Amino acid sequence: MTPQENKPPLRVWAILGDRAGDNDQVIALAEALGIPFEVKQLHFNGLARFGPRVIGRSLISLTKASKEEVLADPGPDLTISVGHRSVPAILILRRRSKGRMRSIHLGFPRVFPGEFDLVITTPQYPVPDHPNVFRIPFAFTGRANTHRMPVGEQLSALPSPRRLLIVGGPTKFWEIDEDALHDRLAALIEQTRGEGGSLLVTTSPRTPAAVRKHLGDALKVSDVPFLLAGPGETPDYASLLAVADTIDVTADSVAMVSDAIWTGKPVKLVPIVNNLTGRIIVRASEIIRPGRRLYPRDLRFFWRSLAELGVGTQHGKSNGSALVWRETIVDHARAVINRR
Repeated sequence: MTPQENKPPLRVWAILGDRAGDNDQVIALAEALGIPFEVKQLHFNGLARFGPRVIGRSLISLTKASKEEVLADPGPDLTISVGHRSVPAILILRRRSKGRMRSIHLGFPRVFPGEFDLVITTPQYPVPDHPNVFRIPFAFTGRANTHRMPVGEQLSALPSPRRLLIVGGPTKFWEIDEDALHDRLAALIEQTRGEGGSLLVTTSPRTPAAVRKHLGDALKVSDVPFLLAGPGETPDYASLLAVADTIDVTADSVAMVSDAIWTGKPVKLVPIVNNLTGRIIVRASEIIRPGRRLYPRDLRFFWRSLAELGVGTQHGKSNGSALVWRETIVDHARAVINRR
């Protein structure tokens, strides 16, 4: 046998947190690598809000069950993680392995990127340059194969072309531009009325109740075939992406915009606006730190990256093939594994 054949199977942990969009990225990469992996779902207590710079190499931000999960033997050979809440657990696992464990992190770990073997990050995050950092223009999600999903009876009954509008909600510095959203919905209704087809609208857990109500009211008085969906409802989000011919999405969510891009279908952003805090912070940042990203994320840099790829306020497909990006991301991840 060769030395490679003598090695035991790689023990891979896909470490999940409390955000579905983040978890999709972890599972997507783990599946793309084509090797067996175990899902480890972490749950956090209130101390997680202090972040890994304060918590450091400690498990105090985890629930008791999650602590036991992290400390279970045998430990992993490779972790795939996302966000900042899981970072203290990764640091503990690396220390326990005495340098044997490899780690791949997605997003913004909020600690020095050299703590990981690979950090795959997107333009909105102020991750410092480092040899272990690989920057990609949009998040790596699990939506590339949605076109292969079976179409349920409810959706198949709706005529094509099916125009999908995905609506998010407020974030740290941003909020829905209700005028822009209402105008876009009206334009989609008018386009559907004139050209045929149907209109699909889905909201997210962050969508304000008043915004959802307005969407529903506008759809009910329209004379076009439509469907209004939401979190936990049928048809689910993945099915809507699968049947859509075009996708409009509010620009507040990197995960939702990236999901749309990965489908390979024409995508259009619905603009959002700064909230009061955002207006103050952005103005101050432009004076004190011009050209620098806001902490902990700056969506303006994400939008600029998309514009370079041909995705903006007009329907367009990304100039860069999503499949090419997928293979490049997987190559970087496999390089970490091959250093085992």
